[in-house]
Amino acid sequence: MLDLFAPQIDPEAVYSNRLRIHRVVGDGMYPRLRDGFDFVLIKPVGEGTYLFHNGIGPELYCVASTMDGKRGLRLFRDNPHYSDGFMTLEDFEGCVLGIVVADVKIRNSRMLAAA
Repeated sequence: MLDLFAPQIDPEAVYSNRLRIHRVVGDGMYPRLRDGFDFVLIKPVGEGTYLFHNGIGPELYCVASTMDGKRGLRLFRDNPHYSDGFMTLEDFEGCVLGIVVADVKIRNSRMLAAA
């Protein structure tokens, strides 16, 4: 018989004292990550998609070096309605919460709420 349900993931398989899970807030990374539905695991390291604290709350950005020799960083998003931003490595280190290492898609919010 075909197993219709995926096996339960043991929490110890994804637990790490260096990783944190955050709910996606805002549409800056839409359509890849959806506001209020998806989650990301974060860890602070190198270039990638990062969670920042902007002074109001957490926001997601893709981060890449500007390659200008001045240790500058370009911040951008998947959603074309947002423009790029730039910051120094020092400013980045002061507001970054961590890099996204995984995203969790909610496929059926009604069933999740009932679980």
